[in-house]
Amino acid sequence: MTGLTFDPYVVISIASAAIYLTLLAGILVLLRSDIARLIAALRRRRLDPTRRPSQDPTAIGGHLNGLLSATMKKPITPMNFLILLIGMFFIVFTASATNLTPFVSFAIALAFASLPYLFLRVRLERVRRLGSYEGENLVSTLLTQYWIAGGNIEDAIEKTIEKAANIPVTRRLMLALLIELRSTGNRERITAAANAFSYGIGTNWGRMLAYNIRAAALTGRDISLAIEDILSQLREARALAEERKRINGESVRLVVFLIPLTYIGSFFISVTLLGMSPARFARNQFATAEGFGFFVAAAFLFFMNLVLIEVITNRKLDF
Repeated sequence: MTGLTFDPYVVISIASAAIYLTLLAGILVLLRSDIARLIAALRRRRLDPTRRPSQDPTAIGGHLNGLLSATMKKPITPMNFLILLIGMFFIVFTASATNLTPFVSFAIALAFASLPYLFLRVRLERVRRLGSYEGENLVSTLLTQYWIAGGNIEDAIEKTIEKAANIPVTRRLMLALLIELRSTGNRERITAAANAFSYGIGTNWGRMLAYNIRAAALTGRDISLAIEDILSQLREARALAEERKRINGESVRLVVFLIPLTYIGSFFISVTLLGMSPARFARNQFATAEGFGFFVAAAFLFFMNLVLIEVITNRKLDF
């Protein structure tokens, strides 16, 4: 009867994973009272219908709440989102620790755990970009209805929502703003609702429009001239955006399709010219430390490239 043999590298990887899990458990034990207070505070906020989640972009909770609310139809809580990221981190770390060193596994797990946040950031920028291009239609309709309503901003917003059916992003934001304006007379809640509207659009014209709506709702002053000025600047910005889109269109298509086609081309070159079988190509790519590391780095950099393209080329309509 032969004795059992163990791969030292596997034993070291398992021991490293156990050490990291033990460290996490120790941190959770040390911070258990703080975590309990945080969970209790979040529960009180959910149970209090008069309290609005923080929209302060400098706070982590307010930032995540605004991000999740603007990008998801049924947003989850910031706490659940953080739990999801932590779970992804440890799953990827445990899976990669069998082939890679603990430091590299930690870096890969951290990179993959950040992907959901980066995805939501990309989605937020896309929603904001689409909403920004609805600005001219929204502002012109709001100005017309504001004149018809005799300076009543709540009636003007209601009629704008009814008339402007082809602006889905800003229409949803305006509806949430109208509900808050009519449900409360509290200055802080009205300010928070206006901030949520401007955050969902993320443009200068959105902030200016939110400021004027808040001023009209709180003081009743005439904002027609301010809305006319926003509309005229939006028309100038649209002409500049059309010219920029024409110039950058070709370079965007080149970057987006070049990297995937290069990877597919390397596969066919390896199989047809170098005589490598597809199984060996897959084994070298995913079953070795070097191949797996290069694949993860290439995939992550490609995703980051898409993020940069989204940020640089698909700019919002703004002034």
